[in-house]
Amino acid sequence: MVLEVPETADIRSDVTAPPGARVRWLARDGSGDVPGVLALAAAKEWSPGPGRGYAWVAGESKLATGLRRHLVQEHGLPKQDIAFFGYWRHGRSSPG
Repeated sequence: MVLEVPETADIRSDVTAPPGARVRWLARDGSGDVPGVLALAAAKEWSPGPGRGYAWVAGESKLATGLRRHLVQEHGLPKQDIAFFGYWRHGRSSPG
């Protein structure tokens, strides 16, 4: 599990993962990186194990679509096995 946060102070030590999984925190710490860039790069370093898998991706729109594309093209994960949600687009205000 990769979680990207704005600052190191936002990292929560009380988050736990199920057996066999680990939580990897990434803090932008004023780097100016677009939200999701660090998480996408870290996720691209990961290789799924053998057998069928499932992915759940949420965050900035380019993170969600970019990781889904990577998982399908590079790892052959079926699209129906990936839930992805682009909640916002960096640089765009929300309507209303």
